[in-house]
Amino acid sequence: MSLFSKIRIPGIFTILTLFAAILVNSNSLSAQTKITPVNLSYLEALKNYNLGNTPLAEKQFRQIAVMDPANDAAHFYLANIHLSRNEYEKALEQMLMASQKDPSNNWYLQQLATIYDFLDKPDKAIEIYNKLREENPLDIDLYEGLIELYIRQKEFGKAEEVLSDIERSIGVNEATGLTRYNLMIYQGKQEEAMKYLVEFDKIYGSVRTASVIGDNFAAEQKDSVAQIYYLKALALAPDYMPASFGLAEIYRIKGQYDLYFERMNPFLSNREVDPFMKVSYMKQILTNIRFIQTFLPQIDTMMQNLYSAHPEDSSIAYTYSLFLVQSDKSGEALGVLFDNLQRYYNSKEAHRQYLSLIYYLQMWEPMEKKSDEALALFVNDTDFLQFKGIAQVQSGKTVNSILTFKEILRYTKDSATVVNTLTTIADMNYRAGNKKEAYKYYQKTLKLEPRQLPALNNYAYFLALDGRELKKAYKMSKITIEAEPNNPTYLDTFAWILHLMGNHIEAKSVFKHAMIYGGKESAEMLDHYAEVLFALKEYDLASIYWSQAHKLNPDLGIEEKARKREKEKKQ
Repeated sequence: MSLFSKIRIPGIFTILTLFAAILVNSNSLSAQTKITPVNLSYLEALKNYNLGNTPLAEKQFRQIAVMDPANDAAHFYLANIHLSRNEYEKALEQMLMASQKDPSNNWYLQQLATIYDFLDKPDKAIEIYNKLREENPLDIDLYEGLIELYIRQKEFGKAEEVLSDIERSIGVNEATGLTRYNLMIYQGKQEEAMKYLVEFDKIYGSVRTASVIGDNFAAEQKDSVAQIYYLKALALAPDYMPASFGLAEIYRIKGQYDLYFERMNPFLSNREVDPFMKVSYMKQILTNIRFIQTFLPQIDTMMQNLYSAHPEDSSIAYTYSLFLVQSDKSGEALGVLFDNLQRYYNSKEAHRQYLSLIYYLQMWEPMEKKSDEALALFVNDTDFLQFKGIAQVQSGKTVNSILTFKEILRYTKDSATVVNTLTTIADMNYRAGNKKEAYKYYQKTLKLEPRQLPALNNYAYFLALDGRELKKAYKMSKITIEAEPNNPTYLDTFAWILHLMGNHIEAKSVFKHAMIYGGKESAEMLDHYAEVLFALKEYDLASIYWSQAHKLNPDLGIEEKARKREKEKKQ
């Protein structure tokens, strides 16, 4: 189904920034013959408002409202400033004052209706629109706003009455036809709506009506009929993107990929098309791994066109960078996210995305530096503290990492984060040689969450390494393999504890299970398994696993240990 299939009824419920020419109204500058200090202040306030300097503009408009009580426009702008902050009650107060000072200003009344709608007072908004409609029977905007209100109130009969009034006043046209179609859709009359629009299109056909009909037939998987209507729309307007997109999808479904890519690239390159719509579509395409593998060069071109059309859009930058990583172009991905970060340096998400990629690329020193930069903006933010702590762990800065993770404990309110952070602090303390401190933090973790599996596993393993409290270690480790029976790390810990307790046969069985689920990828696990086999006097098999462990990680000194075991065997 096309992304363009749902037609939205035009409405006025959007806060607009008026141009200076519109804003000079009957009670402000146009009614005066001389430039006064008040007028200059008004122009200065207007300039600041249009430049986005809202705090200063608000201050200036308030001064004008006091200095020039007849100035209705100052209240209008104050109302819009409050609306931009979702301060609807304050906006209502200012808009009422503007309307009272110039009752003939229909724009003020329309904005007043908008505010009532925001305040969930549709009856008052409808009352204003009906009054305006009586005074201005040919103003179509007023009809559209009223229809939209009635639709949201589910008063479809009244909406149809207003629509009929429009058709009597100005006749039937594309706008009225699509509005009537939408009214039927809102009432659940899909089949009736479709029949109406097809008949309407025969007489009043337009690029929009043909495209909407095409979308409907495409949704019903009537691709050939949909194609006819899309082509009809494009015959009227060759560059009409909704129809072009719909036709491209038909080509994709039919397997006509050359035609599909020919249509899709102009669509993705068009800056006028909503970037959110385009990135949503491309995310769906990127989930089809087989399609990407088959047409990787073409997909790459599509993604380049998408990014080139909207380099300032963060969601597109993130999607494009992910695609580049998947395409083994991590360097380019880093450049995309770096540019996005420079463009939106005050955005938390921009920093988070950039740091996530650095983490993926294991660039630990830059990751710590960039985390500090983010923390300078977002002080004590636990997400960035975690990035920093992980970078310090991976860089071997164990003591520093402990301090960073303790900072997280100070500022986080999330219970899961607290538990995970306590476990990490325990792990880091053990790595730093502070066993007593490590065990204290494991105990803190398990007090808060008795079944926190990483803490149970690590605590049990370190106790086993120390050769102490093996029964306690056994109980903790058993919980982990019962919860995750195919986790090779947990299986390794449990088997090693069994071995230390003298239960070599059961330990061998557990290790064999661990080998199936990834244990052969770990030199440490292979070493442990070889130790168990050696204890069972399966010397040749133990030698094989020690050899494999040495090949995986020659730095562990396993080859030297295997020689010592060989001497022990001979003795």
